[in-house]
Amino acid sequence: MTQTHKNARDRRADDATSCITVWWCKKGFVVASILFLILSSIVIVHNVSGKITREDEVALNKILKNVKKVPNGSFRQEIQHIKDIQDSVLAISPLLKKIPVRKTREPQDLLDAQHGQCSDRGRTIEKALRYHGFDVRFVSIFSRDKTFTPKATLAIDSGHDLRSHALVEVKTSRGWMFVDTNARWIALSHEDNPVSLETWKHVQGKEGFKWVADNDGEIYWLLRKDYTIVYGLYTRHGLFYPPFTPYIPDVNLQTLVKGHFF
Repeated sequence: MTQTHKNARDRRADDATSCITVWWCKKGFVVASILFLILSSIVIVHNVSGKITREDEVALNKILKNVKKVPNGSFRQEIQHIKDIQDSVLAISPLLKKIPVRKTREPQDLLDAQHGQCSDRGRTIEKALRYHGFDVRFVSIFSRDKTFTPKATLAIDSGHDLRSHALVEVKTSRGWMFVDTNARWIALSHEDNPVSLETWKHVQGKEGFKWVADNDGEIYWLLRKDYTIVYGLYTRHGLFYPPFTPYIPDVNLQTLVKGHFF
C-alpha cells in the first residue's frame, strides 16, 4: 500500500472518529440540559418559601398579641424581644406532639393544633422572628454517631443511628444566636455573647460552658456532642410541605446555599 493511500485511509478514520465524538458531545449536552431542567424544576417546586403570607400575618398577630416590637432598642431589649417571641410560640403549643406528615405546619396550623415538635414550632418561630424584622434562618442538626456530611445526611434514612433536632438561628446586633424550639432556652453566654451553631460546634469543654442565668431548661442534649449542621433543611423525607413528595427534601434553597457557601 502506498503512503498516499495509507494517509487517505487514516484521514477517513479520523473524520469518522471526529463525527462520532461530535455526535456524542451533542447528545451528552442534550442529556445534561434535560437533567438540569428536571433537577431545577424539582428544586423550584419543592423549595420551601420563607415569605410571610396574609394568613401568616393573621395567625402571627394572634400568637404575638402580647409581644411589642422594640425598634433600635438596647441589646438586652433585643434579646428580651426574641425570648418573648419564643415564649409566645411555645405557649400556644404546650404539648410535645408532632403535626402529622402530609399536613402543612404553618403558624395557623400550629395555632389550630395547639401542639407540635421542634420542626413544627421552629417554622412558626422562624416566621414570627422574620415578621418582627429579624434576619433568621431555619436549621437542622444531626448527630454524628457515624461520619455524616450534609450531603450524606440528606440521602440516608434515620434508622436507629441518626438523631436530629430543628432550631432557628436569629441574627442579633452582636451576631448569630441559635434559639431552641422545645424549651425556653437561647444560646446566650453569661457574658451576654450570642453563640451560633457553627461556633458552638467547635467549643471545647462544652460541659463547663456558662450560659445566661435566666435561661429556663437546659441546652438540647444533642448539642452536647458532635453534630452536622444543614441550613435551610426542614425535613429529609419531604412530607412536611407541599407537594409532599417522599424522599425529596423540604428545603429553602437560598438559606441552604447562603449558610454553607457564603
